[in-house]
Amino acid sequence: MRFATKFWKFKGIMTVGLFSVGVALAGTHTSSVEPILRQLRIEELSKPVLAFDIANGSDLAAAALSDLHVRVWRLSSGQLVHEFSFSEPPTDQNLKLENEVEPISLHFSPDGKTLGVAFLNAIYLYNVETWEEKKRLSVEGEDRLRPDITATSERPQLKPRTAEQAQTQSEQPISDINQRMRKWAAERHQGDGRTRISDFTFARGEQLVLASYCRGACWVWPGVRRDRFPSGRDPVRLWNARSAKTIWENAYDPKGVISGVVPLPDGNRFLAVNSQLGRCAVGGFDMDTGQSLWSHSIGPCDQPPSILVLPDGLSFITNRVDEANRENRKKKLWRYAAIYETSTGKKKANFPEADGISAADISSDGHWLAAIVWKGTQFQIWDLQAKKVVLRAIPKGWKRTADCVLNRVQLSPDNRWLVVGCNERGDMAVYEWGKENISKP
Repeated sequence: MRFATKFWKFKGIMTVGLFSVGVALAGTHTSSVEPILRQLRIEELSKPVLAFDIANGSDLAAAALSDLHVRVWRLSSGQLVHEFSFSEPPTDQNLKLENEVEPISLHFSPDGKTLGVAFLNAIYLYNVETWEEKKRLSVEGEDRLRPDITATSERPQLKPRTAEQAQTQSEQPISDINQRMRKWAAERHQGDGRTRISDFTFARGEQLVLASYCRGACWVWPGVRRDRFPSGRDPVRLWNARSAKTIWENAYDPKGVISGVVPLPDGNRFLAVNSQLGRCAVGGFDMDTGQSLWSHSIGPCDQPPSILVLPDGLSFITNRVDEANRENRKKKLWRYAAIYETSTGKKKANFPEADGISAADISSDGHWLAAIVWKGTQFQIWDLQAKKVVLRAIPKGWKRTADCVLNRVQLSPDNRWLVVGCNERGDMAVYEWGKENISKP
């Protein structure tokens, strides 16, 4: 696999691929020295991973699994620190696809002292030293089924019929597949009456919590798909984490769900991904009011793209969904990344990677970018200041199968740990990130 490393001119700024000389990055290191990584082991979690995060200032990691368990352990030793679980609520199983489960999302607070876990309509804030629940952010009544919904078993029960009932049913007209699918899709958009959290994040330290919600069918396919059926009334809320009260609530696209929210370093704005069925767009918003500041054009996407904000807060990286229109659909531009201005959403430069990027994370000092290629065959480390790929690797002992490729990568906030893995199988390769890799200001 080859990577382009030649220079381009883009709007008067000399760049290499995505990374512009005009972008202020922390650190003074400029050589293309390969980063020092030491693989400790492959953590086998045995269940598909729905969410994952690493605490700042410690070796704690947390994973939400498809069996609705949340596991917290130490990356250094693999020692289990804490584990808790949620119960799957009753619902009409006919609304769900096979293998779909309730979504769970989780994040450590910026100081690493609080773990937030979102399940159904509530965000639970836990003290990581005692595991006591500090706060619960929720709106009463949003976890209830609609009155017209009948909860059913995951395995349908056969009911005996009389001869008269069988005769009556046989005389009824049979609807075609299109009619059935339209009816099922309409019911998916309506949901089961519950409000589920799509994503959340801490903002301004631990003072605020920003959360997006879905009221349609927003169950997830473990480790793979996260198709969300918008209800037309899916809100975003800003919470005061101390008082557990909402500051504002806004709804945006009636045809979409805000599937991801990312605050900017200044705490005054945030970026978000608007997800329609098979279509996505990234936009910028004011934190204090929730007002939309700008939005990319909606475009086709395989999955909602991730957003990486550079440390200076002036630029961010995401997939080029807005360019993937009907004219160039065959180019599959949603697989490729670019760098954009956070203030306007305007593109600054393209990322030159020929095979695309499916997941990525950036070190907090702005020196390194860890990325997984679109097909999930390997991960790469970019030296952002040398402006080139300096490492291409596959975890030692990795068992690659057709249904499990690399699709998760995360650097710890303190630049001590790197984790890459496969969501479907729940295997996570743990690397110690050498101190030599950390740039000195």
